[in-house]
Amino acid sequence: MRLYVYFDEKYPTSWISKDVGFQIVKYLENKGFTVVDASELKRVIEESIRKPGEETTIVFAQDVVPAVVIDNPSNPTANSLLRRFLNIGHTIVWLGDAPLCNIGFEDGKRQSIPNACQSVLGVTANVLNAQKPVGLTFYANLYGLPKWRGMRPHASISTNIVSVNTALALSIHGNQIVYHGFIVSYVGDTFSGFIRIYDFVMNKPLPDEYLEALYRIATIRNPLELLFQRMNTIEKTLKDLKELLETKYNTLKSELDNLRELLEKFY
Repeated sequence: MRLYVYFDEKYPTSWISKDVGFQIVKYLENKGFTVVDASELKRVIEESIRKPGEETTIVFAQDVVPAVVIDNPSNPTANSLLRRFLNIGHTIVWLGDAPLCNIGFEDGKRQSIPNACQSVLGVTANVLNAQKPVGLTFYANLYGLPKWRGMRPHASISTNIVSVNTALALSIHGNQIVYHGFIVSYVGDTFSGFIRIYDFVMNKPLPDEYLEALYRIATIRNPLELLFQRMNTIEKTLKDLKELLETKYNTLKSELDNLRELLEKFY
């Protein structure tokens, strides 16, 4: 798996402050991710489209998509590099403000494109302003996602694409379930695709548990692997405990046998 994190100080951001973006970058860089700016991001995406068998994951440490990976900034479509990248099984992890609601340029300016989420990703652009603590789903708990207070949920996940949708974080808005975190897969029943988590303003350093969960969801394509790892860890712990108890038992038994022999000689 090829791992990248996008960060470019020349380009704008929205809810993720530059300091927090840099924090995310340094954490993931220490975990083996390669940092790419906007031009490098375009190159990586183009290369990855030509190499569908080499899975690529990109974490966006800024929540404004650079125009260089969108086909038409004023009216973007599903022919954008970003979508073509997803169509063949690669993965994007998105944090912060609603996906693709803003498109950024090298001069630091940004343009609001409310429907880009739907026209490019095929995910409903009907996002709500609803500050709610999220409820985590089964898969979110497998990934070890922490709870957060969401701010910009989607009214639904998918509209016009054939995909498998996995809800991660939910809340109730009025009389409907809304989605603060999800995975949209473009290649069938997998956990690759477009992943959205942490829909809140990030202007303070993220706690370690948020960074650790971000790394897990970016690098582990099947969260059941985490469950198996935990089961193996528990099994190993129980085995080690059994061996320790057996050792202590044998030591104590030996000491008691020696004591018994001494007492028999004395009496």
